[in-house]
Amino acid sequence: MKMKTLSQQHQNCLNACFSCAQICEACADDMIGMEHHDHSDLMTRCIRLCRDCADICVLAAKFISRSSLRAESLCRLCAEICDECAEVCKRHAPHHALCGPCAEECRRCADLCREMVVTAAPAA
Repeated sequence: MKMKTLSQQHQNCLNACFSCAQICEACADDMIGMEHHDHSDLMTRCIRLCRDCADICVLAAKFISRSSLRAESLCRLCAEICDECAEVCKRHAPHHALCGPCAEECRRCADLCREMVVTAAPAA
């Protein structure tokens, strides 16, 4: 049985998705139980988005790795959620050390997901 090899672009996107999922999980987990004072609503939103982002990134990576016909659609949604998570983490970064690196990783993942979607789109 011959295994299908992923393109370098697919592999880069898959790796970014797993990396993003890992830092989002760590970021959310580290915030749980943290003192929140004046920014509790932002922190709560950040935790929820990090968890959503981690889940969609893992799912996108799985779809990419098996060359699913729905990988493009899922990558489009993954980019959207990563962008939203990055924005909230960026706003919460002054209050939490992992939010800055998390926002950067979310942006990188979103960019690679978008590149994959654009490349996969049929020519008009």
